[in-house]
Amino acid sequence: MILSRAGRWAVLAALLAAASASALEPAARRGVRGLVNQPGHRALQYDCAQHTNGGSCPRGNGDPCRWSAGSCVPVATPAPVATPAPQTSQPTGKPTAQPTTSQPTTAPTPGPSSSPTTPPVEGMGYCSDGGGQCSATADCACASGRRLEGARRRLQTCSASRKNLCNAISGCAWINKECVSTGPTGPPPSPSPPTDPPPTTSPTRIPTGSPSSRPTTGQPSESPTGAPSKAPVVCACLGLGPTKAPTPPPTAAPSPQPTSPPSTPPTLQPTDSPSAGPTVVPPNPPSSQPSRAPTKPPTPEPSKSPSVGPSKAPTDSPTRQPTDAPSKAATPEPSSSPSAGPSKAPTPPPTNQPSHAPSRSPTSPPSPSPVTDDPTSSPTSGPTRSPVNAPTNLLQNPDFENGLTGWTQNAGTTQIDTDDVHSGGQSLYVSGRTNTWNGPLQDMTGVLQPNHRYRVSCWAKLGNQLAADTDTLKLTFQIDDDDGRKWPGPQTTIDRSWTKVEGDVTVAVTGTLSNVLFFVEGPAAGEDFWVDDCSIEFLSTLPPTLSPTTAMPSDPPTPGPTKAPSTSDYGNGPFVTVATSSELITIPRPPAPESFTPSNCPHLGAGLLSWHDPATWGGTLPSAGQSFSLPTNSKVVVAQALADEFGVITVPSTSELIFDDSGAPITLDAAGIDVRGALRAGSGTCPYESDLTITLHGSRPTDLDNYGKSNTAVVTYKGISVEGGTISLHGKKHYPTWSRLAESVAVGQTYLLTQEQVDWSVGQEVLVTTTAVHDSREYHQNEVLTIASIVSNPIAGVGSAVHFTAAFEHAHIANTGYQAEVGLLSRNIKVQGAADDSEPTDPDTTGGCGTPYYHHGSTYKPCERKYTTGFGGHIMVHNGGKGYVEGVELFRMGQTNVLGRYPFHWHQLGNDCADCYFRSNSIHRSFYRCISIHGTHNTLVSENVAFDVNGYCYYLEDGIEENNEISYNLAAHIHPVSNIIADGWRKDLILPADATASGYYLTNLNNDIVGNAASGGWSGFALPVLRRPIGANQGVNMRPGNRLTKTFDGNTAHSTGWWWSHAGAFYSGGSLYYSSSDPTLLEYNAGRDQSMGGRSPCLVDKCITESNCEAYCFPGQQAWYRVTNSKVFLTPSSGLNSWSGRTEVVGFETHDVALGLESLESGFGISDLLVDCRSGEEWSMLVSGASPADVSANGFFWYDTGQEHIITSATFRNCGARMASNQYDTSPTRGCDTSSSFNGCSSRSTVWGFLTHSDQFTPEIMQATKIIAYEDCGRRFTLYDYAEDVLSSVSGRNQNWLDTDGSASGLGEPVIIGSGLADAGEWWQADDSVVYDPEGPLKFIQINNGPQRGLAHFRLWWKDSIHNTVGSSSCFNGYKGTPANPACPAIGRIRHLGSRFANDPTGGLPVTANAEVAGLAGGFGWLLQLDDGPPKNLRVDQIEVDSSTPLMLVVPYPSGTSFAITARAAYCSEYGTRKCTEQFSPANSISEVRNSDGNMYFFDSATQLLYVRIIQMPQDYTGDPDWHLWTMVDPHTQSSIKPFALDRFTFDGITLPTFSYGPYLEIQADCVEGVSGYCASNPTFVEPEVCPSGYDQVSYDQCCVSGTNDCLLTSNPTAAPTTPPPTQSPSLPPPTKSPTPPTPPPTFGSCSNMVLNPGFEDGVSSWYANGAYAGMTITADASEKRSGNQSILASGRSTTWMGPQQTMTGRLEAGGSYRLSCWAKLKTSGTASIGLTLRISDDLVDDHYEGIWPRATINDSSWTKMEGTVTVTVTGTLNDVFLYAEGPAAGSEFWLDDCSAVPSGCPA
Repeated sequence: MILSRAGRWAVLAALLAAASASALEPAARRGVRGLVNQPGHRALQYDCAQHTNGGSCPRGNGDPCRWSAGSCVPVATPAPVATPAPQTSQPTGKPTAQPTTSQPTTAPTPGPSSSPTTPPVEGMGYCSDGGGQCSATADCACASGRRLEGARRRLQTCSASRKNLCNAISGCAWINKECVSTGPTGPPPSPSPPTDPPPTTSPTRIPTGSPSSRPTTGQPSESPTGAPSKAPVVCACLGLGPTKAPTPPPTAAPSPQPTSPPSTPPTLQPTDSPSAGPTVVPPNPPSSQPSRAPTKPPTPEPSKSPSVGPSKAPTDSPTRQPTDAPSKAATPEPSSSPSAGPSKAPTPPPTNQPSHAPSRSPTSPPSPSPVTDDPTSSPTSGPTRSPVNAPTNLLQNPDFENGLTGWTQNAGTTQIDTDDVHSGGQSLYVSGRTNTWNGPLQDMTGVLQPNHRYRVSCWAKLGNQLAADTDTLKLTFQIDDDDGRKWPGPQTTIDRSWTKVEGDVTVAVTGTLSNVLFFVEGPAAGEDFWVDDCSIEFLSTLPPTLSPTTAMPSDPPTPGPTKAPSTSDYGNGPFVTVATSSELITIPRPPAPESFTPSNCPHLGAGLLSWHDPATWGGTLPSAGQSFSLPTNSKVVVAQALADEFGVITVPSTSELIFDDSGAPITLDAAGIDVRGALRAGSGTCPYESDLTITLHGSRPTDLDNYGKSNTAVVTYKGISVEGGTISLHGKKHYPTWSRLAESVAVGQTYLLTQEQVDWSVGQEVLVTTTAVHDSREYHQNEVLTIASIVSNPIAGVGSAVHFTAAFEHAHIANTGYQAEVGLLSRNIKVQGAADDSEPTDPDTTGGCGTPYYHHGSTYKPCERKYTTGFGGHIMVHNGGKGYVEGVELFRMGQTNVLGRYPFHWHQLGNDCADCYFRSNSIHRSFYRCISIHGTHNTLVSENVAFDVNGYCYYLEDGIEENNEISYNLAAHIHPVSNIIADGWRKDLILPADATASGYYLTNLNNDIVGNAASGGWSGFALPVLRRPIGANQGVNMRPGNRLTKTFDGNTAHSTGWWWSHAGAFYSGGSLYYSSSDPTLLEYNAGRDQSMGGRSPCLVDKCITESNCEAYCFPGQQAWYRVTNSKVFLTPSSGLNSWSGRTEVVGFETHDVALGLESLESGFGISDLLVDCRSGEEWSMLVSGASPADVSANGFFWYDTGQEHIITSATFRNCGARMASNQYDTSPTRGCDTSSSFNGCSSRSTVWGFLTHSDQFTPEIMQATKIIAYEDCGRRFTLYDYAEDVLSSVSGRNQNWLDTDGSASGLGEPVIIGSGLADAGEWWQADDSVVYDPEGPLKFIQINNGPQRGLAHFRLWWKDSIHNTVGSSSCFNGYKGTPANPACPAIGRIRHLGSRFANDPTGGLPVTANAEVAGLAGGFGWLLQLDDGPPKNLRVDQIEVDSSTPLMLVVPYPSGTSFAITARAAYCSEYGTRKCTEQFSPANSISEVRNSDGNMYFFDSATQLLYVRIIQMPQDYTGDPDWHLWTMVDPHTQSSIKPFALDRFTFDGITLPTFSYGPYLEIQADCVEGVSGYCASNPTFVEPEVCPSGYDQVSYDQCCVSGTNDCLLTSNPTAAPTTPPPTQSPSLPPPTKSPTPPTPPPTFGSCSNMVLNPGFEDGVSSWYANGAYAGMTITADASEKRSGNQSILASGRSTTWMGPQQTMTGRLEAGGSYRLSCWAKLKTSGTASIGLTLRISDDLVDDHYEGIWPRATINDSSWTKMEGTVTVTVTGTLNDVFLYAEGPAAGSEFWLDDCSAVPSGCPA
């Protein structure tokens, strides 16, 4: 029988009563609070009353006191409760079988007498019963079913009485929010009794933690009389959702993963006497970590049909680790029936879970099994190896069967759903989402371990809020360590059916791991979704360790060293390991193969015929030159070398040609092989061990046309044609096929060290890639050497030492930023073109040709139309064929410019080759590509090495190829076809894009591109934009450029980007299309060609849903092209360039580049960026005239128009030219040396550049940053006009930038960066505290110095004949005319309103024919004056302004002018309540207009000024039903296609407004016309008095009494005075502000600071140490302060949550939202994460926590502001609120200053 929850509490109450003899007296001796749950600390007699007057009662878990009736009183423990009769009814829910024991024991004290037996206790769960009610007798205040939401909230189901009850039971402890046993005995005796007299209070909690480490002061050395010394205890009864109480953990932390199965739940045993109370006999003590095994019952059947097809779930670092069902067959061909199991297997007990099959075939063959190598093999052809113990699910409540236990909500709303589940009885429904990151989260800190790898998965499906049928779901880990924060995790497209999202994630950590959070996120804002059955399972630690492998050489070994090298031969390092090979990212590597026993060997099969037996051929062996066919229905085995060169060999559909594996080398020479049956050497489970060489013969035909077609070059001509048949070649397995250097190689050295242990053989050839900047045929430093010997693990942390028969001729670099690749070229199976007829007959022997264009100082260019005649062999799999190729070397393959003739080619197979693979092979000396995937899906191309290749290497041919995996490949030394570089119009190239030949040609991003490396080429990864498919698939209804990105992760590129400064190592650009003049001829534009459409990924396939690929993708349907975890180095152009928008780059690392990255299109989010412009390594340019001093060292360039770029968490190192002076960094090594030929840079290099050449294209509100860091940088900012004109430009004067945290400007607070050009006048000079940077020139405006400061942009249009000249006869894109005759002259001015700006010498910002204006909003107004007078009809459009920063447009008009002002929507039809126009009404004052919804105006007849508030409105309506002041979060009325009413760009917590095309505001002035289009009178208006009498205007938005702190703000010019902002010198160097006065004390108005003593000018008054009982202290410190005279120092911190604390009870209100902030600085060296937290309790829920998120990163060199908005969430009635700072690691000390808490709606 299983007790109900109420029954369990009754039993516990009885146990409490039974234990009273041993618990009451010792507890009383311990004092009021006793040991306060602190293992290892002495007991304290804490005087709580001393805090009552100070308002700082230290209360909560870990604190000894609480508030009660306005006083600070001791915490008391509830008295034992009465025990009802045992429950006999079966509870509802999901019972779990519980083993019991029969061993009786004696009860220590009398118990209930109502029942002779006591049923067993159910396992841990909720404290409520099945009906959601709690037992009143258990003193339980229950809040069943209630939810608390927020990034740091924890579900609290019951009050603290349960915790107290648990801790009061001897042998029980409240650990990890559950009541667990501390062992079969009570706590150990204390070494000494207490000295204080015992109080008379109720028994209090006993300490938690492990018994061996928890002395208990006051505990008698022996058990009290009448109680046994070893009383068994039941504790597994108080499972509760996590409560993040700041209670220090036990000194012996529980293991994050149990090392043994969970203990059997304890059971209650009856005694002989019914009067004896029950005791507990635990069979085994429970583990320190609660079990998190699944609790769901088995599902009756799989939710999805089994499939051997690939799951292809995007992963953080895809591997061949086990998943639920195999997605690639392990053997060369699939079985006739699927071998995959159910997608969700029944859940057995956690100690014996079933094994999982791999998602793709393992790199090595699986364990032996009775399988065959053909498609008719049995379903057991997959690998049979499984782990001994199934992995444990580390998530708590992974399937939501326990409601929300363990989970919290990261904004939005969550609720348990019983109607739609993946399995079991409940799932989680997530709704109310306002951002993509909203979703459930679970804190995995302490559970997931550093540098461990885990498999993560969840099942999910979309809700029904948006119209999109698919969206992306992400499983994200937030990892905080000493290096900052990173967010790895897989993502998958989900739909409205249950879909599994799965991937592998490494908790890669630098230094100390401080936090790990697990998020479920991703779908668009407003989209609901369900989630169920989540899992996190441990896979492995990093790096993988490999067993030494002894490989027998295929050829006699070349003589090597006479003795094995010793460790000392390799020096002392430092050595680079896989774990230390990158600074920022983690590059995924393929998993090591498992060992196996060979099986399914085709040469050992039955019924084989010998090639060498004439009887096989009817009596006569085939002869030289003869073309012939194998006998039908035969399996013919070649057992020895064949001396003859044959014609075309045909393998009939019923036959197989098999190569024997007896050890003898075999050679076969032929003109071609026509495989209709099967061609086999080895199998997937039986690698071929002998040497096999197939040589293909044939000269280049003379009848090739311009399209690469020939009557001679049929598919079998010098090729292997697999038409309807199977090619299955499996050579020796090698792992890895390529690695990276562990140490740099010097010239003359004869060995290298690899990061991973290799199993290569003596005599094999190895490629070492170049680490020069330039790489071309004529000038390169790639080297191929032959192995002499290999030493495994020569040094700790180093994989192998590979020794060669010759010395290196070039140096090859390995540092902690990047390393050269080392690849194995040799394989024991070789397919090659013949030496005498394959090589090109037209090589370039001149060493290159000149060009009028300079490339980094050199005029070198390859001579065109050379290397055009290479004609090697080829392999094509087509017409239903199958290809399984592994461990094969393809040499002298590919036929230059011959259509379809590539080394290996899957041709038009559709989905019929889903189990095919090409892996662990090498391709070198290729004359045309490497691997072509053409019209084929779901294939695997992995772990291949390619070198010396003509044309694109890894090649998605027509743009329709999807769901393929291209992973862990190496492409090196790539050449343009026919030596033609970027000449798209050439007709002598089959694919004109080959002029930009690169390692990877990816025409469709709906594929998995993971872990690949590129060296050389025009770019490393080319992502051309195809508007339509090409070639044989041009009729397919698809737009390849708009397909969704599946996975693009962990890829690297180097020694590329030489030929064009915008090429980019990763290049998303170039358009490929058919010529309008010749529809059969392809044209290619390598640059920015938007005429054929850019990349615009869309969640809705418009080609299908609307039969129109050109249909507009609405904002609610838009997706993002995403690049993650990638690296670039040694590239004299940009690391990444995208001409396409809607791109996210997360985790991008660059070293030795000209430019970190660039995006020249809208919607670009970048996070976790490292740009190391010059690493200190030498730049080897190789070609004559080239110099690194001709290469820039730029960080990032802001573009000039139509962009939205947000960059967060970025570090720039050694970027920018080293100028004579630098106001930011005076280090002599800062930046790069402009005169160095070793690793210098151009003199115009800058960290940040603004493109300012244009008068035609000008900036809006386009760019924002946060968390920016500089390391040894030179020039930081440059307004970059490439024409270097004397005249400035419209784009230069309008440049702006939102520095949200002041990290980019260096001011450490929110800053607007504006243009510092002189002819912009005082447009950006907001006040006297503006900081001027003369190098930019720029101006830094502190946002917090004004009440409502922000940015705004609009375009003015009043006369077509003026504005239509832009770009044609005025205001050009570059040319600016002369000072005497400017091409874009001013025709008016605009300035800030008020006397301070009335005397601007320039008259204000020039207004030109291109009348776009960007500037500071939130002030008194923008005053517009046109030279020809006030405009009669003024249109304002392209408006960008946030509603929180009012923008007033002020225009002078003649007296008596009347106005009609109308707002008009675009693309609008009025129906129902929908409106398309809004008529503005007159107001009675300026204030009324300013505070209006933006549909009023005021004409001041006294000053003759018209005032209109400019607001941003929706594109397609003015009201539905009514006009109002729209915010950035207001929903659109048609949210299915457009989530928000206003267009916006949001990334990583930052939102930028973006204008909509079409809507506009029209001001029609009724006045006498003078000059056409203008009022006749240009009034001499009266400058308005923006300040009241006695006040002077000090800024564009404030007024102050001169010489005092008495100031008024724009937002309320008649309000009470406020303290003005500090002033500072407007000049640099350095840009540091004058000392800031301390934060003023609160006055408790509606927007007053609620923090007492916020600047610590009164010492520590009102503050106390959160953790004082454990030795934590706070002290006032005058030696370090952010402002005023002193700050506060937090010391003695023994855990992360300790810090200064203040009671906020009575000042913060329940449900109120507050903006919290403090400034902090680390005293301990380094950096740390810090945050502000509210500890909240109410009458139903004990302490729960809300905090600002994300946390700030502080350092030891400067003050950093942490700020965020927090809501005081309560379930019942608010009791207490406490504010405290927490976060830095234990032992760290930090200062705190200038704290604030104000309502969130108050001005910043």
